[in-house]
Amino acid sequence: MRKNLVLTLLLLASLWVPCWAQERTITGKVTDAEDGTPIPGASVLLKGTTRGANTDANGAYSIIVSGSNSVLIFSFVGTATQELEIGNRSQINVSLKADAKSLQEVVVTAQGIVREKKALGYAVTTIANKLIEDRPQADVGRILQGKIPGVNITATSGVSGTGTSINIRGFSSITGSTQPLFVVDGVPFNSNTNSRGGLAGQGGFQGGGQSASSRFLDLDPNNIENISVLKGLAATVTYGDQGRNGVILVTTKNGSQKARPTEVTLSQSIFTNTANLPTYQNDYVGGFQQNLGYFFSNWGPTLAEAAAYPSQNTNTALTNHPYSFFTNTALRSAMAPYVASVSPYQMQIYPDNVKDFFRTGIISNTSLNVSGGSEKVGYNLSVGYNKEQGYIPENGLTRLNIGAGIRAQLSKKVSINTSFNYANTDQYSPPLSAGTGNNTLNGFPSVLANVMYTPRQVDLMGWPFESPVDGGTVYFRSGNDIPNPRWILKNYKTTGLVNRFFTTTNLTYDIAKNLVLLYKVGLDTYTENQEYKFNKGGVDFVNGFYNTYDVRNTIWDNSMILSYTKPVTQRFTLSARLGGNMRNDKTNYQYVVSQNQLARNLFRHNNFIDNVAINGEIEQTRIGVFGEVTADINDYLFLNLAARNDWTSTVEVANREILYPSASLSFVPTSAFGGLQTSNVLNFLKVRAGIGTSAGFPNPYSTRSVLNQNARAWLNSAGTTVQTHSVDNVLGNPNLKPELHTEIELGLEGRLFNNKLNFDITAYQRTTRDLITNTPLDASTGYTATTINIGKIRNEGIEISLSGTPVKTGSFSWGVTGVFSRNIPKVLDLGGTLQEVQISGFGGSLGNYAVVGQPFNVIKGTGFRRNEQGQYLIDGGGYLLATTSPIVLGNPNPAFTSSLINEFNYKGVSLSFMIAYRHGGAMYSSSAGALLGRGLTTDNSLAAGFDRSQSMIIPGVKNSDGTPNDIQITSSDFYFNNYYFFGDEGRIYDGSTVRLQEVSLGYQLPKKFLSKLSIKGASISLTGNNLWYRAIHFPKGLNFDTDNLGLGVGNGLGFEFLTGPSTRRLGGTLKITF
Repeated sequence: MRKNLVLTLLLLASLWVPCWAQERTITGKVTDAEDGTPIPGASVLLKGTTRGANTDANGAYSIIVSGSNSVLIFSFVGTATQELEIGNRSQINVSLKADAKSLQEVVVTAQGIVREKKALGYAVTTIANKLIEDRPQADVGRILQGKIPGVNITATSGVSGTGTSINIRGFSSITGSTQPLFVVDGVPFNSNTNSRGGLAGQGGFQGGGQSASSRFLDLDPNNIENISVLKGLAATVTYGDQGRNGVILVTTKNGSQKARPTEVTLSQSIFTNTANLPTYQNDYVGGFQQNLGYFFSNWGPTLAEAAAYPSQNTNTALTNHPYSFFTNTALRSAMAPYVASVSPYQMQIYPDNVKDFFRTGIISNTSLNVSGGSEKVGYNLSVGYNKEQGYIPENGLTRLNIGAGIRAQLSKKVSINTSFNYANTDQYSPPLSAGTGNNTLNGFPSVLANVMYTPRQVDLMGWPFESPVDGGTVYFRSGNDIPNPRWILKNYKTTGLVNRFFTTTNLTYDIAKNLVLLYKVGLDTYTENQEYKFNKGGVDFVNGFYNTYDVRNTIWDNSMILSYTKPVTQRFTLSARLGGNMRNDKTNYQYVVSQNQLARNLFRHNNFIDNVAINGEIEQTRIGVFGEVTADINDYLFLNLAARNDWTSTVEVANREILYPSASLSFVPTSAFGGLQTSNVLNFLKVRAGIGTSAGFPNPYSTRSVLNQNARAWLNSAGTTVQTHSVDNVLGNPNLKPELHTEIELGLEGRLFNNKLNFDITAYQRTTRDLITNTPLDASTGYTATTINIGKIRNEGIEISLSGTPVKTGSFSWGVTGVFSRNIPKVLDLGGTLQEVQISGFGGSLGNYAVVGQPFNVIKGTGFRRNEQGQYLIDGGGYLLATTSPIVLGNPNPAFTSSLINEFNYKGVSLSFMIAYRHGGAMYSSSAGALLGRGLTTDNSLAAGFDRSQSMIIPGVKNSDGTPNDIQITSSDFYFNNYYFFGDEGRIYDGSTVRLQEVSLGYQLPKKFLSKLSIKGASISLTGNNLWYRAIHFPKGLNFDTDNLGLGVGNGLGFEFLTGPSTRRLGGTLKITF
């Protein structure tokens, strides 16, 4: 139905080409007055209408006009606008001159206020739509990777539709959200990652959190006009606690107030989606200690050695099919064709057994945009349809976006701008719970947990996967104790269906000269229906499992802002804004778990014997008033004072009210001192400083103990119905206070060498105190935990953005943009004698921790014991000794990240590519542990010159007497015990990675050919994402990608748990504008 609707709209749009009586075509070229080079992207507008065109890469344009008295308006950023009467001419060439005043960039800031960038005392990064649209990713968060300094974006998996974590300037909370606030068309937008069925567990280490989508996936990147990112608290203070983690301001084409020419744009993209897999060895077969066997591990002999064994006639692993070793009598009987006495069997290596499990996914993205109107009324209509096939079977994503925007000047004093958007997102996948290399964590299934380390002699795609007896799973182990991944594909599914509507209306009233009243109202509401569907017959949930989790989330946001600007003198202007805001968040959820399935393949709760239902409601209301005053002195010194006072419902009355003040200063020396500015060297210089504050309130119902109403009742001996209730295990803390954040920011901006080199440098320090965390209680109290305030952490760092045009001659130009980010987090204090708190992980063992004096989020786990000189201690068997308690294994925060974007333009051809680099940051990898420890990659194979028959010695000293270790052990013991089975330290690596993040090759078709077809513009482009990468310190055969957050979206960092390799995407786009 949705597909037919999209195709119908596309057909209608392609047939609709506006036409006017007595029309003619004007062509020409727009060039730079200084050097005569073409200006691509210049605007050509027919005055008094919304009809217009943009110049192509050669500076050429073509526009249809009527009448000889018409006037064309030519404009481009940084140049003086020109108006020319057409007369009887059919060709008009224009040279645009630089205009210092028009070079002053304007940006969208907090509350949607558009301001000159030179007046801001804080950092703002703006991303234009050309860097967002027509990309292979449906997730706008992943499209922004590497393009914004200070913003760290990590995928949870390469599986289609899985979540994405966005973090700005480090982590500032232990238990609270560290994800930024999304504001779409001026209204808060819920971007939560609702873990599948509520099964994410502590810190995302458990359950199905890795399968879930982040709700900014509901945004269509092709319908985004621009994105502004506010990173510091001085920039976000008027959002109160909502802006504490930074704010991402998204302006859609429907919500933009920009006047647009009448045009129709059609875009069709096709991309491929392939998994980045390890390089597997094909020398050795399954077994251990070079002995043959059907084990998880691949430490058997070579195939030739196995066949040459003297005892080969009695080696049943060579001549008997692995299914013949099943111990279950009924299963043996049903699998009779695979019993050795019936069907001869010869072991062999299947070189593509893992590769063939995956597939090449196909992504199709279709978008339609229609815009137009008159001087007083404008509109924009958009439709987008994305269909994505994942790289594993039974995984995919479909999304339909429909939107409309209208702006109207109702009278001389009243104007309105409103947008409406609908999104339908359907994501489905096999379960992707965390795995360690030996099934999954905590019994939740995962399709990939047992795929990546499949032994080389197992025909994963050829052997039967389903029992003829009961439809259950069958696999190569004699006890049939691990699920066949193909059986999981058929019988285990997770789904997430979202229907979302979000709208905003801005009503502006010009009360008097320089006095404007703005009222904004917005609604963001969605339902998300999640399902976990497990047929009986598996290893996990043997008797079947069905879980539904239905969520309705609604945000109502109302704001009123009064703005006043007064030129007090010729050299002094005062601007002030006073506003009020009320936001109400309401979440209703119903969670039903059913077990013991009656009939297979029927997923209704009444088809299961045991059912448990939980439902609830969470509501939070924020009321705030805010004000802002800006003093403009001589157009070179800007002082900005702002504050917001909030009242929130999630704490008790004594802690409910809080004031967030901020101040920032911007000084432009090149305007203040005329002799400082030179046309050839220094064109613009700005120094800025700011200080801001914010808070993080606890989750609702943290201050009071919660009574749970049970769904079931029972009869006592007297026949009376008794309804049972229970008190939640977490004790409410009425003295709980919000977390308090304070940030200082300094910056320097400039333009050099005739505006050919731009730089923006920021240094910041943010301190957070009264951190909110859970602490355990003695069970004798009747509770297991309570919530408290503790300690202080600090984030400090530097952000650098450079851009320039090293070469611009004739039809050729070369542009470069560089981004650098460094953040250093540190735990300063945890209160009293407390020295550490676990942030996420397994209770008291492996996980992320806040440790006093250490970087925030350090990884702790079982390590290898060392002496005072740092040498490993070796036991009597030649093995490493483990620590008796967890130790700090590494800092997962990268030392710095950087990226470099190059863009080349020649006539109608453009080429751009982005190289990204991450330096440092520890990674715990289950994939590395499982694949190396089980001997599956080329890193420990004959192909790498590694002879497994040779003994090995672990470097270190004997624990008994301190002498150098000389005890020989087998290669399988060396790798299996160190990398996989024994201790966590063997799975820790330096995460330094270099990657080719993005490549794009485009061509603008010449307008002289298109005008004959009544086409304004057409382009074709090829785009690739993550085409190459190298994790420098990981063994090469792993082909490991550090852009993989196996925990799911949360406050954990630096862990990978076999939840899915990253993806490589490549394809093309055709775009036509009428």
